[in-house]
Amino acid sequence: MQCTFEKIYTHIEKLQVITLFPSLFLLLAVIFEYSGFDVWWVSHFYDSQNHIWLYKQHWLFEHILHSGGQWFDKLIGLIWLILFAVVNMKKEFRKYRKIVLFFLCATAIGPILVGIGKDISHIYTPWDLHIFNGAQPYIKIFDTVPGNAPIGHAFPAGHASGGYCLLSLYFVLLQLRSPCRVYGIIVGLTVGFIFGLAQQVRGAHFPSHDFVTIFICWYGSLVMYFLFYPKEWHLLKTGKIAEHI
Repeated sequence: MQCTFEKIYTHIEKLQVITLFPSLFLLLAVIFEYSGFDVWWVSHFYDSQNHIWLYKQHWLFEHILHSGGQWFDKLIGLIWLILFAVVNMKKEFRKYRKIVLFFLCATAIGPILVGIGKDISHIYTPWDLHIFNGAQPYIKIFDTVPGNAPIGHAFPAGHASGGYCLLSLYFVLLQLRSPCRVYGIIVGLTVGFIFGLAQQVRGAHFPSHDFVTIFICWYGSLVMYFLFYPKEWHLLKTGKIAEHI
């Protein structure tokens, strides 16, 4: 039985779409940042009179969605370890060893790249900026960086990457030829959006940070997919992958 969105999705599931469409998120990041929408959006959660972020330590955003989200990522890692142990101990499941290893690599690559970006970029969290009574200048992605500017440790969005990295589920289900693989995208975008929105409300990130994280997590999973399964390239290139379900 086909999933709800499958008939529509198979018409656009081609190499051009899978490789080029996510780049729109990068374009959105630039638009949000240079249009001023980033600042306009997070300013809703900042009290300019008292110079405080209203929800920075709110129980829902700080303890449930931030700290809890970190535990969620650890749970995903534990589930992977259990799966890896099962597929290696049970002979009948050993055929799934490669797909389980692929899931680990495709899921981990996004947060790893995001972590590297955070360690080299000079983009700061909203609560660190002069415009919100912080100590750092507002530096956009294409701006010239002052020579004495410290590393920002805020860009791309690290916490959101713990959700958007689950876009890898799409590629796992694609390789398994599941007709429900579109839900891998839905899960990844939904969890990432929740994590990312929580951090925006707290004043830790702008929306543009999340868009760049989506871009990185998607392409990270895509590259890992073609490294693990190079023959799938032709099926996607011809738009015939749906015929093999």
